[in-house]
Amino acid sequence: MTYKNFIWDFDGTLFDTYPVMLNTLSQALAEFGVAGLDRAALYQSMKLKSVRFVEQQMASKYGFSAEALAKRYHELEHASQREPQPYTGAKEVLQAVVAQHGQNFLDTHRNQSVYQYLQAAGLRGYFVGGVDADQDFPRKPDPGAILAIMAQYQLAPNETVIIGDRRLDIEAGTNAGIATIYFNVDRLNDAPMATHQIQQLTDVLKFIS
Repeated sequence: MTYKNFIWDFDGTLFDTYPVMLNTLSQALAEFGVAGLDRAALYQSMKLKSVRFVEQQMASKYGFSAEALAKRYHELEHASQREPQPYTGAKEVLQAVVAQHGQNFLDTHRNQSVYQYLQAAGLRGYFVGGVDADQDFPRKPDPGAILAIMAQYQLAPNETVIIGDRRLDIEAGTNAGIATIYFNVDRLNDAPMATHQIQQLTDVLKFIS
């Protein structure tokens, strides 16, 4: 099966931002008195759940404000995430979509800083538009952002697919009634319900019509 419209998650799908996210979440937690955590377990919690889930879990367990922790995490992450790099194959796939007269869109929980990262990597021009955190849609797996993109650009559901590295991306796509591609980059095997599964971004090339 092939598609014309590709809706992309950003963190962990297009760009390898999680190493900095892990470092800065660990630093923020340490500032709140939570140190010595197992980094592999923390990483899995971030990917299988979310950073917000970890913040709320730790706040509840250790008795501090989840909002204060989130604020500090975002300060550290924004300052540290200076030159995130796209995954191998990202540019090739985005170019191929455009070359076949398809369209790329973004659906991310990150704010508009995401467009600076795309611009710095030479990828901004491959995107028609999308939704970011500043537009204040409900978070995935709620399909609201996807449905808004589809409505604004009049995308046919059978020609549209979302690509993400987490279960919530896949659930959001399913909830929106479109096909899904699970980028199983960490081999966590957390979205067996996805329409398609890939382990490298160049595998998306076979889905471009």
